[in-house]
Amino acid sequence: MSVRIQELNVYVVVKNRDRILLLKRKDGLWEFPGGSVDWGEQPEGAARRETREETGIKITGNLELLGITSATYEKDGHEKHSVYIVYSADSETNEVSLSKEHYEYRWLTKMEADFMKYGYNAEPVMSML
Repeated sequence: MSVRIQELNVYVVVKNRDRILLLKRKDGLWEFPGGSVDWGEQPEGAARRETREETGIKITGNLELLGITSATYEKDGHEKHSVYIVYSADSETNEVSLSKEHYEYRWLTKMEADFMKYGYNAEPVMSML
C-alpha cells in the first residue's frame, strides 16, 4: 500500500568568488548541499548544519533566501512530496570534505552548471540564480 510522505528540506547554493558548489549523488545526478529540516529546527539552522555535514564548509555569514521549489515523485513504493527552501551563502574556502552521501564535487561557473543533470528539486534552482 502506497503511503504519501511530505517533507521539508533545504538547499544551499554555496558560492566562492564566481563559482558555485555542486555535489554528485550516488545515482549520478547533481544537487546542492542540503537535506531535511529536523523536527523543531529552524530552516536556516538546518541549512547551515546540512552544509557542514555534507561538505565540511561552515557557513558563518548571512544566508540569502533564493526561493522555494517542490516536486512529487515515487520513492521506495511511496508517493513523496518534497519541499525545498533554497538559500545562497558565500564561502571563504573552496576546500570540501565530502560525506558518504556524495562521491564527487565541483566548483562551477553558472554557465558550466547549467549543463549538469540535476535531481527533481535541484533542477529549478538554477533559474533562481
